[in-house]
Amino acid sequence: MRLVILLVLLGLAPATAVADTPRPSGPLKAYKGPEGQVVVMILVNNDTQMLIHFRGLGDELEAKTMLYNVEDVGHGNKNVFETRKRGSKTIQWNVLTERDGDWQFYHPKKSGTGFWLAYSESASSKFKIEDVLNAYKP
Repeated sequence: MRLVILLVLLGLAPATAVADTPRPSGPLKAYKGPEGQVVVMILVNNDTQMLIHFRGLGDELEAKTMLYNVEDVGHGNKNVFETRKRGSKTIQWNVLTERDGDWQFYHPKKSGTGFWLAYSESASSKFKIEDVLNAYKP
C-alpha cells in the first residue's frame, strides 16, 4: 500500500489505484448457462483482473459483482481465479476457464458445481459497464 501511495504522489500511478477502483480494459460480454444463468464479464486493470456479475444462480452470489484475478495461460486460454487459504497453503480456485474460446464456470461457493457458458448477444445488450462497475463493492 505504501508503494501505491508513493507512486501516486510521484505521479507514476493513477489516483484510482489508491481507491481500488477497477478500470475496464475490455468490452462487457454476457454468457448464459444451461438453465438461464447469466455470467457477465468485464476485463479490468489491463486484463489482469475480471469483474464478474452473476444472475440466475439463486444463491448468495445473485446480482453481485465480484473481482477476480486473470491468468493468461497462452494460446488465448485463460483462468479466472481467486486465491484462498487452506491451512498454511494458499491455493488458486478457478471460477472460470476459457479454452479455445469456450468458457466453463465453476461455482466459487459450491464445490463441484459447474457448467459451460455460451455467449449471448441479447444478454450482453441488457447490461452496461457502468452498472456492473457500480455493483462492485470491494
